[in-house]
Amino acid sequence: MESKVSKPTKTNGFYATYTEQYKWEYGSTFLGFLAKNNISEKTYYNLSPEDKELVADVKTDSDVFVVRDSLGNLVQAFLSLNADTQVHIFYDFAKEQYSLEIIPIISIQLEQKVVAQIQDGGGPSSALYGATQDPKLNQEFIAAYKMRQVVQKGDRIAAVYLRQYRLGKPIGAPDIKSIAVESNKKFQYLFGYKNRYYDLDGKEMANFFLITPVKYRRISSRFSSGRRHPVLGYVRPHYGVDYAAITGTPIYAAGEGRITFSGVKGGYGKVVEINHSGGIKTLYAHMSKIAKSSRVGTYVRQGTYIGNVGSTGLSTGPHLHFGVYKNNKSINPLGQIKTARSELSGKDKKAFSEFAKEAKEILDTFVKNATFNNNTFVIQKTLIHDDSLDEDSDEIEYSDTTSDNTSQ
Repeated sequence: MESKVSKPTKTNGFYATYTEQYKWEYGSTFLGFLAKNNISEKTYYNLSPEDKELVADVKTDSDVFVVRDSLGNLVQAFLSLNADTQVHIFYDFAKEQYSLEIIPIISIQLEQKVVAQIQDGGGPSSALYGATQDPKLNQEFIAAYKMRQVVQKGDRIAAVYLRQYRLGKPIGAPDIKSIAVESNKKFQYLFGYKNRYYDLDGKEMANFFLITPVKYRRISSRFSSGRRHPVLGYVRPHYGVDYAAITGTPIYAAGEGRITFSGVKGGYGKVVEINHSGGIKTLYAHMSKIAKSSRVGTYVRQGTYIGNVGSTGLSTGPHLHFGVYKNNKSINPLGQIKTARSELSGKDKKAFSEFAKEAKEILDTFVKNATFNNNTFVIQKTLIHDDSLDEDSDEIEYSDTTSDNTSQ
C-alpha cells in the first residue's frame, strides 16, 4: 500500500527550506527511504532495470543530503552511490510528482602533499594521521605499506595524493600517488599505480589478490565507471562484471574475509557481501540460492562455496554480478583478479618507471623545500579540478600551504 504523497509548499514563489545531512544506515533500503518520505513506490518501479540496480547499490555510510520545506516534505535529495555518481530525487512541480535521475557528483579535486615528522612513541601512520586527520588515508597507508623499518623521532613520512571534496568534506577514498618513509636518513618509496602499490623496481607491495568467483560461459557485461562519453555525454555506469553462467553454478568467495551481508538487496536480488583486508569488499548478486553457511559474521576462506548462480532481482537471465569496492569506491574487478603477487614487466614496467620517476621527483622536491619552523608537519593543497567549471576553462590557479602550530 502506497503512502499519500505530500506536495512540497512554496511561499511567494520560493521554498521555505532546511537541509539534513546524514549517513546511510546499515540495513536501509531505497524503497524504505521513499516510504519514509511519503514518495510513491512508482518512482522506483518506473525506473529502467539498469537504474533499479544502481539505486540498490547505496552503501552503508554513504552521504545523504535532503532538502525539506517548512512542513518537512522532501523537496529534493541526493544519495551518493560512490565518489562520482549520485541519485537525485526531486519534486517536479510541472508534473506534480517526484522524479529521479542518476547524475554525476559535483566536486572538486585537490592534490595534497604532506610531510610530517615522527614523534616519540609514534610511527609513520600516527605521524601521517596527526598531520592530515584523514582516517581513510591512514587506513590506505597501513594496508599498502609492507616495508619494515626502524624509525625514530625526527624521521619523516611524506605523501602525495588526490582527494575529492564535496561541500567542503572529503568523499570517497584518497588516490595515493607516492609515499616515502625515512629511516637512517634514507627514504623507502611506495607508488600507487592502477589500483595497486609498487616499489621503485615495479614489485608489488601487497600480496592480497582475488580469484574468479564462478565458472562462467562468457562475460556478458564489463565494468564501466559511467564517466562522460566523448560522443554521447554522460552514460550509465555499471559497477561490476557480469558472468553469464548456468543457473545453479556454484559461486565461491573471491578472497578470504568476513561476510557482512547475506540476503535480498533490491534490484540485486539475493546477495552476499564479503569484507576483505586492505579496505576491499566484494559483492555477489542475483544468486538463486545463498548457502546456509553464508551467514553474516561468518569468516570464509578464498574459494569457499557461498551460493549459486541465478536470476533473482532485476535480471534478464542467469548470471553473477560481481562487484569489487575499495574503501567503498567501485573498482574494476578484472583488474583485481590475479594468481600471485606480481612484478611489472615489458610495456607495463616501462610505463610504470616513467610514472614513478616523475612521482618521486615531485615528492622529493616537496620534502626538500618544506620548512617546518618548529612545527611537526607541512601540508600543501592545490586545486586541480572543479566539476562546476567548464572542461574547456583556463587552468585553475589555487594553492594553499599550511603547517601546524605544535612546537617540538
